[in-house]
Amino acid sequence: MGATAFALTGNVVTMTAAPNVRVVYVENGKIAGVGDDAYAGELQRNGVTVHDLGGRTILPGFIDPHVHFAQYAAGTHRGIDCRVPACKTIADVLDALRTGLNADRTVGDWLIGYGNLFFDQKIAERRLPTRSELDSVSKTTPIVLHCGGHVSVLNTPALALAGVERFITGGEGLWGSPVVHLDDAGQPTGVVAEIDGLLPIPESSVEELTRFYSDTFRSDFLAYGVTSIGEMAESTRNVEALDAAVADGGLNGRIALYAMAPALLPAAAACDWTAGFSSRSGPERVWARGVKVFADGGYSARNAASLDDYSRDHSPRAGYRGKLNLSRGALMDAIRSARHKNVQIAIHTNGTRAQREAIEAILAVGDAHDHPPVRVEHLGNVLDSVAEIASWRAANVIPVMQPGFLHNFIGDYLPMLFPATGSTGRLPLRTLLHEGVSPVISSDITLGGEPGATNPLHTIWSAVSRRSYWGNHIEPEESISVAQALRLHTIEAAKAIGLDQVAGSLEPGKAADMVVLDRDPHTVPEAELKDIRVERTYVSGVLAYSGGGEA
Repeated sequence: MGATAFALTGNVVTMTAAPNVRVVYVENGKIAGVGDDAYAGELQRNGVTVHDLGGRTILPGFIDPHVHFAQYAAGTHRGIDCRVPACKTIADVLDALRTGLNADRTVGDWLIGYGNLFFDQKIAERRLPTRSELDSVSKTTPIVLHCGGHVSVLNTPALALAGVERFITGGEGLWGSPVVHLDDAGQPTGVVAEIDGLLPIPESSVEELTRFYSDTFRSDFLAYGVTSIGEMAESTRNVEALDAAVADGGLNGRIALYAMAPALLPAAAACDWTAGFSSRSGPERVWARGVKVFADGGYSARNAASLDDYSRDHSPRAGYRGKLNLSRGALMDAIRSARHKNVQIAIHTNGTRAQREAIEAILAVGDAHDHPPVRVEHLGNVLDSVAEIASWRAANVIPVMQPGFLHNFIGDYLPMLFPATGSTGRLPLRTLLHEGVSPVISSDITLGGEPGATNPLHTIWSAVSRRSYWGNHIEPEESISVAQALRLHTIEAAKAIGLDQVAGSLEPGKAADMVVLDRDPHTVPEAELKDIRVERTYVSGVLAYSGGGEA
């Protein structure tokens, strides 16, 4: 792959300090040189093919360090899209599910639908569909409506098959502490959270998954200039299919794997699996980087562990503050296991209490600067106090943040959940950079993500514009520049997944992972950032995507 030599000229953004770069020279899949117009002329005189891209912008390939790619790819292929705004009302959702059922779009015996994150606030009725409403579609076919990763609604047949009663007493869940909503008679209403991976939905074959993954990476990632991802891996079957897709050439990209505990394996065993993993594709294409554990659950499930009380309208009782999924001791054990195997640990922390527990667990284990930095996923969703950042520095953590959450839910719905505190400290990107902490940014794409959420330029637009789902301007003083946001989605993201010696910047010796944009993000009006078009995407010097179609 990438055996030919060529050069691209244009507006080159290297993510390094190299000045006046106008040309990138590629040889055997690697960047062999960068330079100015004189260097381009020298290459031409030496017989190198130089492609003049005019005013187009050439960047390192984008890196999305936190995705649920396998879930997203398989779910969108197998499921019925019920997201707002295509479905505006619950009646629309039920019609979409009926249409899917009549078209025989079941998976085994199950019918799968998916809506957006905070679906209960985006749909016109401002509530989730009920069990009986899903029963109106079918009283014999099990139906699940996934709502953005943490929450799902089941009809009566699905509830019977799932046996959700076993989760009523809580315990450790897959993405947070399990939640089963009960009616006044103590019976399940159909709304459940943090147990999607335990629902008895038939699995696709590895061959089917390989096709889903290849198609989705091309259409939803390469088409937006994403060349590398940090995948939160839920099963060895998914890993096998991902590795097959890359090894067979259908998925042209790089995948850092994070074994999700306990979905893939319990935390200690997941560390062993990560340390011993080897791929068919080779360690620069598919590798196991770390293990992900969940300190708490999701805001959409009203399950994120907070230091503050949830609104009484959005909580089961007065004084409710969400749920910790893991004790501090369990977090410390996971950190020790990861260090023992020299693998990275990633801790999911949505709420302020979970974030504090994670930081204090890291500090309690000690020697934070003598080991790979811990990733703390969603750290800074809400910053309780600027003084907290000193402990982040002491813990040597990498905050993995999602500016798209400002649009998806944090901008509009955190104040709804926490009226007293939810309007300040939301994704304080500028403050973190000012305080000497470099976060990275990602999409955290899951089944039910907003349309366009896999586009890094949409994420960058969110970091710069800070606009909510309903158009509100969210703490604009925390906006960062386009240049800063681009770094957080390229070279800084590469560091987070251990790829910075291979990709993330355009400099000699690195892989020729590049994206060509039709406009310069630094100069377009803010509102147009998310509309910039990717014209080409290269992986190891191979043209993997071109002009809206497969290369």
